[in-house]
Amino acid sequence: MNRKILYQLIVLIVLVILVFMPNLISEYKLNLIIRMAIYALFAVSYNILFGQAGLLSFGHAAYFGMGAYTTLFLFKHVKMPLILGILSGGILGGLLGLVFGIFVVRLGGVSFGLLTLAFNQFIYAIAEKWRPVTGGEDGLTASRPDMYIPGIGEVEMFSTVHWYYFVLITVLISIFGCWYFTKTPLGRLNLCMRENEERTRFIGYNTYLSRLIIYVLSTFFAGIAGALASSFQEFVSTSFINLDKSAEVLMMTFIGGGGTFVGPILGACFLIYINDLLSTLTERWAVIQGAIFILLVLYAPRGLSGLAEPLTKILDKTGEVQRA
Repeated sequence: MNRKILYQLIVLIVLVILVFMPNLISEYKLNLIIRMAIYALFAVSYNILFGQAGLLSFGHAAYFGMGAYTTLFLFKHVKMPLILGILSGGILGGLLGLVFGIFVVRLGGVSFGLLTLAFNQFIYAIAEKWRPVTGGEDGLTASRPDMYIPGIGEVEMFSTVHWYYFVLITVLISIFGCWYFTKTPLGRLNLCMRENEERTRFIGYNTYLSRLIIYVLSTFFAGIAGALASSFQEFVSTSFINLDKSAEVLMMTFIGGGGTFVGPILGACFLIYINDLLSTLTERWAVIQGAIFILLVLYAPRGLSGLAEPLTKILDKTGEVQRA
């Protein structure tokens, strides 16, 4: 069995398990799976910049928060339908990425990271002070609306099971879009710019415009993730935009392995599960989380996905022997 067939088999098994998940676990665990799915999309969107473009951003939470605030504001004041509200969160996240990206994609390295941090804090300050719109530190609350499906009618979205399937479909479509992007010429160009931007520019590519498009795409999916997160909690506050949220998605991506596509998904699921488990055991769970992160940095620098590399090498060698 070669690597491609193994991956396809694993994906198929995971999809089957996800479809029947509500019948296998409790409602509490199902809510945990929903959080994992949402933050997996957030981490995948971040990895477009960190893992594929080699850009260390400290401001990705700004777009997550923009999507979160936009969606809940539209639900509360405009009574917008569910799908349009989620999509609007992604679009506003992308538009904010376009405005900020005009400035940040010109830079690289430390300058890029510091400017993204500055923009993130700028959005955080607006959310904190613009109380009539954002609610300030008290946050904004709104119930997610029911969804109308042609031929079926109104589907009540307060149900955890119904919301789970909606999030699952939305996240799978979005993650597939991110994966498909990596196979496009622009996605491959993203990797080329990471390796040698000057050479990429020398052979005729407009690296500024290409990187801006990539940045907007990343922020669009971050906005979708934020929209799902606030709709799930039916609440949004400045904690969706603060520096802790930017650090959290960085940890998810690094723990899972930014060099692979599936790594951030593994990292998001692992970190959320560990945090939930540790928080039930001790009040000092953050200390243990930090220790785990240090150990992973020291002994698994390629992340959780890197731990599977010996297995894939064995499969490759087995396939070569069979072909011989």
